[in-house]
Amino acid sequence: MSRLAPRTLVLLLAGASIASCSAGGGARDVVPESRDVRGVDPATAPPAPDAYEYVARRPLTTVGLAEGRGLPREVAQRATDSVADAMQRCGADAAAQGKWVKGAARVIARIGPDGNLSGLQVKVSPGTEVAANAILCFIAPIKSLTFSPADADAGTTPRGIAFEAAWGS
Repeated sequence: MSRLAPRTLVLLLAGASIASCSAGGGARDVVPESRDVRGVDPATAPPAPDAYEYVARRPLTTVGLAEGRGLPREVAQRATDSVADAMQRCGADAAAQGKWVKGAARVIARIGPDGNLSGLQVKVSPGTEVAANAILCFIAPIKSLTFSPADADAGTTPRGIAFEAAWGS
């Protein structure tokens, strides 16, 4: 067996080292993240299951109508605009005092046969300042909403409304 020159030995060891580093731990397929894009006419496409029925955007807040069960579309949209307008006014007052902080909340309410709201379910993002903004500027305007009394012929379908809001910067 012949002896290798030191230079050849160094080159062989360096080559083996590089080959072992680049070999990896086994074969793996790598699939880049992709997104299918298909042309759909928005006028004929069904709404996405997580889409809002209506969205009212104001400079300081956005209010989404998550559901207006048993309500005519126009009535639910007017209620959403009313809540968004009240939030804008309240938010401007809070911002002037330095108390308007970023937050979000959701309110679900039943609408009784008399048109008044009952059984509010409220979720608010964490923070006492956020809770204060939600109570004063989002929940209070919702609680002041009234709807027309249910018609006797309307059946037994319960009426209800759900809003989500995000505010602050």
